Amino acid sequence: MQPVKNRRARVPLSCDPCRARKLKCNREQPCQNCTARSEEASCKFRGPKNGASAPAGVPGSSSVEVDATRQRIDHLEDLVKRLIAERQASSLKPNSDGSSTGRTPESVSRNADLSQLPPDASKKGPDLAGSNAGETVIDATHSVYHGGDEWYTVLREINELKKTYTQKDEQHDFSFRSSYTHTVDGSGFLSGQVKPIERTEILSTLPPKPEVDRLIAFFFDSKAFPMAVAPILHHQTFMREYNEHWRNPSRTHVIWLGLLFSMLGITMLAYHQYGEPPEYEGTSDTLFQLYRLRTAQCLQSGDISKCLPYTVETLRLNATAELNRKDDIRRGLWIMTGVIVRAAINMGYHRDPSHSPNFSVLQAEYRRRIWLSVISMDDMASFVGGFPRMMLAIYSDTQEPRNLHDWELSEDMTSLPPSRPMQESTSTTYLLLKGRLFKALGRVGDYNTAPGEPSYEAILEVDRALHDAYEEFPPHMKLDAVLDKASLHLQVRSNFANVSLLGMYHRGMCALHRRYLAKSRVDPKYKFSRDRCLSSALTTLGFQYGLETSWYKLTQTRHMLILAGTVIILELELRRKAPDGDDAPGSVVLLQALRQSCTRWAEATETCDEALRFHQFLVGMLKEFRTDGGAEAERSDQTRLPEVLLGVAGDVQFDLPSDALSFGADPNGMDFDWSTWDAFIEEPILYDTGPIY
Repeated sequence: MQPVKNRRARVPLSCDPCRARKLKCNREQPCQNCTARSEEASCKFRGPKNGASAPAGVPGSSSVEVDATRQRIDHLEDLVKRLIAERQASSLKPNSDGSSTGRTPESVSRNADLSQLPPDASKKGPDLAGSNAGETVIDATHSVYHGGDEWYTVLREINELKKTYTQKDEQHDFSFRSSYTHTVDGSGFLSGQVKPIERTEILSTLPPKPEVDRLIAFFFDSKAFPMAVAPILHHQTFMREYNEHWRNPSRTHVIWLGLLFSMLGITMLAYHQYGEPPEYEGTSDTLFQLYRLRTAQCLQSGDISKCLPYTVETLRLNATAELNRKDDIRRGLWIMTGVIVRAAINMGYHRDPSHSPNFSVLQAEYRRRIWLSVISMDDMASFVGGFPRMMLAIYSDTQEPRNLHDWELSEDMTSLPPSRPMQESTSTTYLLLKGRLFKALGRVGDYNTAPGEPSYEAILEVDRALHDAYEEFPPHMKLDAVLDKASLHLQVRSNFANVSLLGMYHRGMCALHRRYLAKSRVDPKYKFSRDRCLSSALTTLGFQYGLETSWYKLTQTRHMLILAGTVIILELELRRKAPDGDDAPGSVVLLQALRQSCTRWAEATETCDEALRFHQFLVGMLKEFRTDGGAEAERSDQTRLPEVLLGVAGDVQFDLPSDALSFGADPNGMDFDWSTWDAFIEEPILYDTGPIY
């Protein structure tokens, strides 16, 4: 008789609701699926709480997880060391003179722990990893070695992991653990970072229909919705398809589901950044991450190369969510924008719909809106990231959409009504004006990324294009010329989208003319550029009065203010080298603006590391600009600037005395090296550019 084997009972890895629904559980407490359904109370796991199978997030399990992870890392490290020793021992071959070209296993064992090596060990000796050839790839901030023997690379990563877990051991039990497991950043869904899932799991993520109804209604409420979203969806058409989806979800295409999730994600992002209603308090960010993930999974499952309906719209709204995040995603956004442009060209959006009789009047108009939103993002992503535009190599004859209200458009219309004047605000007004402004900003980016030096006449031509785009702004999109702090604060809070657009204009002026600050001191021809640049820089710093501390979490806000501050610093440094009695605005004005900006940065130091670092940078630079006797510094403290200067760049007049700071004369070095300056400003210790994708 065979003895009965005692089989160990398997501990279920999923929570009870996920097991019942046969869903993939991420084992958080509560898990992602239960959180999305607001069923946190029913999210229960079976098995011992403190055992190896305890779900993540259960009290008492974190220390066990850390110990287990550390043990695995140590075991992996020992394994890698043995593999290195065995591999190099087997590769020992005598030379013709009988000497050995490799190292002994004992020497490998002694040197395998790279944590004991000095930081510059890679620079000493011919080859750390033995005789296998390799290559060192060097850029501005990294030196990465890709060798034939990758074991040393693995070992170095293990040592970094050990350091990380050692540093975070004490605070691990008290740190917040996100219930979100597969983060999608920028172009992550294009590079395999997203795990595909079944259609049933995608559908199960949707909240109940009444809840989705409220979220979609809020998304289409242009007066109440706080974020600027491109008007690329016809409300009535979408609602008809939306109702069809709920009648028969199994027939809905996965790309349309991605469109729906992108809208839900943007809505949750708006809640998270502008105020959560009670029913989403504390959960809006988690749901935003979940809906971003589902959007990416739908795009992956639907295959964006198949030219299916709503592919470009889904990609574009997904990019809107990425653009409005607080992270610095300039590289990822630029890459993703290139994909969106190609997807749009693949579907013929770059040719005007009038060439094809297959499009209805409504479809043709919305295709024009979609194309304008795509090329505007290309201009913006290239300008902000400092990369070339795609549109330079693309022929397009697609016309601008008309400035029309959405209620003027219907599915059965046979012709378009005349376009309304820009002074009349419609859902398309912002898109049109932004497109014209960003087209000029794209030209600024072209000159800044071009290998050669453009002629000054070409710079002035771009200046006129940028200025004309600004002048087209209707009164309701401009701020008053002079405001007190309270009024400016209300205007910024009520319509941050318009303020962001004005900030992009002044940022473009600074980027276009900054290279001529030094040249203007030796050649009066460039004085116009100096006035433009300083005026826009001061105006941008004036925006700080109306910004709440939370706005500093946005990368766009920080970079706009950082550029303006560094322009003022450069001008003060140039004046110290070569003072000019005719300088206007006076140095007192510039120094006081810088000090007030420093005060505002100090209030935002806890929002992010970049704010803290730039504040420290400003403090250090202000110390450099102190006068010998201190009288001028005291005078500048008593000088009051206008609360905010919001005129067109170059038109601001300054009444305060000029040349108030007694800088020493040093006319040398007027041909300023902007590449060195940029490298200094973008030093990681000082200026964190965020994750590099």
